[in-house]
Amino acid sequence: MPMTVAADGPIPNRFIPGAAHRNAAPALIAQLDYDDLWRGQGTLHTEGALRLDMQGSFVGPNGNRWYNLQVQVNGITGHSTIAQANVCETIQTADKANQRGAAGKAISALNQSLDSGNKYKVSGTNP
Repeated sequence: MPMTVAADGPIPNRFIPGAAHRNAAPALIAQLDYDDLWRGQGTLHTEGALRLDMQGSFVGPNGNRWYNLQVQVNGITGHSTIAQANVCETIQTADKANQRGAAGKAISALNQSLDSGNKYKVSGTNP
């Protein structure tokens, strides 16, 4: 099955982004690369008042591991997430061209999440 990006319900604990956050977020999201998708928990990139975090991973009902990426606003107590994407381990690949495609799908998922207020999932397999 090819890689897909699909909405997966509302972002829990969502912070409603203002214009400044919405304008800054795409540049932050664009910094994501393939290796970031599989890193341990922590901040991956920062841009102004925003950060892109790897929140960690979890095992889904199908037994696959998922990696939880979130764009969050710095300095906010409580709800601070403005975009979220969960990436399934099944899209991992050693092929450089397909790695760029996988990173592109995660970037697309985060941008769609920012625009819609829904979390997104990236799943399927690489060729």
